[in-house]
Amino acid sequence: MKKIATYIALILLTSYVVFASIALCRKPEGQICKGIQLEIQDSLETGYMTTADIAAILNRSNLDPTGHPISNVSLKEMEEALEASPLIAEGECYKTLSGHIIVKVECRRPVLHVFTNGGSSYYVDEEGTIIDHIAKGVYVPVATGHITQSYATTELLALARFLHDNELWNAQIEQIHVTAQGEIELTPRVGNHTIVLGSPTEFEYKFEKLQAFYEKAIPQVGWDYYSRINLDYSDQVIATKRKKK
Repeated sequence: MKKIATYIALILLTSYVVFASIALCRKPEGQICKGIQLEIQDSLETGYMTTADIAAILNRSNLDPTGHPISNVSLKEMEEALEASPLIAEGECYKTLSGHIIVKVECRRPVLHVFTNGGSSYYVDEEGTIIDHIAKGVYVPVATGHITQSYATTELLALARFLHDNELWNAQIEQIHVTAQGEIELTPRVGNHTIVLGSPTEFEYKFEKLQAFYEKAIPQVGWDYYSRINLDYSDQVIATKRKKK
């Protein structure tokens, strides 16, 4: 009896899935699109775009489907228009039985804001894509100094990703500066000192040393006692005491 009940349940479930699939694929003839429903994934993290911005992209491309026969709406064209924006990593559109178009957008996630010596600036996202301009400010470290785009999207990107993925250092590191010698110096948000990272390698090890130094040494003397904290030495941290005025 249990086996028979199981078979019946499977048959009913299969029938339901088939019926639902057919129902979803069938569209009433002449159905008019009632509008679009916009969704930005991870909008709290990538808050530089709004649903109004997404709607504006579709309007500029004459792709707002509202009021048009839903059978004539090209989802592919809508997705291509969205993904043509340098701020959007992926766009997904689909139709509903109620006559709406669902538009889901995944924005690019900047991890670095580079200011060049020539006075221009650009963002780099987590995949190494250059974003020339973002209208609204994004909370990411600023990078200055001797930086080429190639360097920004390779070695410097690796550091930016590391900082972004670490809650402590993402909050603490405000600026990354690359010297003429190719060494990296960091400016923290808390504390009046420069952190000398040196070469852009062994991030985990160097920041482990810095965290240990913060936890053991800083409570004894205060955040402003040292002017420089050098992490570019094996198995040690070299701290320079601030000169008294």
